Amino acid sequence: MREVLTISALNRYVKTLISNDPLLNYVEVKGEIINLKRYANAVYFTLKEGDLARISAVTFSLNAFPASLKDGDEVLVKGRVSVYEKSGAYQIVCHEVNYYGLGAKLVELAKLKVKLEKMGLFKEEYKRPLPKFPRVIGIITPKDSAAQSDLVTNINRRYPLVALKIINATFQGDNAPASLINAFNTLNNEAIDVLIIARGGGSSDDLWAFNDENLILALSKKKMPLISAIGHEIDTTLVDYIADKRASTPTGAAELAVPDQNELRQDALNLEIRLNNAFLSKYNTLATNVTNLTNRPVLTNFNAIITNLETVLHSETTKLGAYMSKMIIKHEVMFETLKEKQTKLILLRHAYYSEQSGRLSATLNSLNPRNILKRGYAFISLDDKIITSAQTLKDQDHIKIEFNDGAVAATINKGEDHE
Repeated sequence: MREVLTISALNRYVKTLISNDPLLNYVEVKGEIINLKRYANAVYFTLKEGDLARISAVTFSLNAFPASLKDGDEVLVKGRVSVYEKSGAYQIVCHEVNYYGLGAKLVELAKLKVKLEKMGLFKEEYKRPLPKFPRVIGIITPKDSAAQSDLVTNINRRYPLVALKIINATFQGDNAPASLINAFNTLNNEAIDVLIIARGGGSSDDLWAFNDENLILALSKKKMPLISAIGHEIDTTLVDYIADKRASTPTGAAELAVPDQNELRQDALNLEIRLNNAFLSKYNTLATNVTNLTNRPVLTNFNAIITNLETVLHSETTKLGAYMSKMIIKHEVMFETLKEKQTKLILLRHAYYSEQSGRLSATLNSLNPRNILKRGYAFISLDDKIITSAQTLKDQDHIKIEFNDGAVAATINKGEDHE
């Protein structure tokens, strides 16, 4: 009957077999680094061969692992295969790790990033500012995750007035991009002020869904500002580039999304203090002005000022009366003088025009045709027209002869020429 082995005995036996195998005592393996974790005395990571295979690796010599290496780098490791007895897992214990190149997925990711940048999806001018006082926040996060718990707790603690709309989605695996897109489309059609996509970090493989091209194109149609909180500071995905703000943790996302009610209360208190101080300062200034006014002579010795003003007014009134009397007398004298001058001028003008009128009247009378008739002359007219020439009369013309004292009618019988 075979001996029943303990697990530790079995693991020890397998470790002995592997340790004694010359091929496994020195191997050189090429692969892509994922799940890199650095500690004080060791560096743990996983080597990945596309989607075909993975193997755990560790180095206890920090000098053997360059500080510049990161997830996604392709490396060539040299070491031996060993078994960790406690877990029964086998791994490569590396004594040398060298950079070999970018992993295939990282090369494709770099190409995709360049493509999306050329489309203008990551431009800073397209980044939206976060509202200071959001009313509704949409959250996409894994179900029952620490990220969801952190977000809800911190947002409610900081700003309980905001409403939360939470949609859970798959964040890892082949179905993750489609699940994230569906969650985003749902919230994008609702009245959301800020959208947060959050998870609690992870390896580069765990975060790979957030480099999906279809997800980035969907997020480019967002109607609200987006905060990404899907990895730690050293983990950057394409979602971080298209987001309007990036937080390294869900707690950081909560701090970006909402104000702190304690800070708001303090701001309100500070404002109240400033207003009170401003009011007191203005009040004190006005009170001082009133006191200064009440101490002025116009208010403290008003009757004396009025008496003085009455004296000045009486004096000025007397002066004005005397001046007015003087001016009236002066103008009366001037008026009388002008009156005498005007009277003389009028008489002179009257005599002159009377003389002229007499002369013109005499001249006019001398030219009056009626005065000529008194001297024996007569007017002869035909049809009310004065006849000045005998040549204008014919036989049998009926004429009118007008004398000084009357007129007679006559008929022309025969004319006689005069030379």
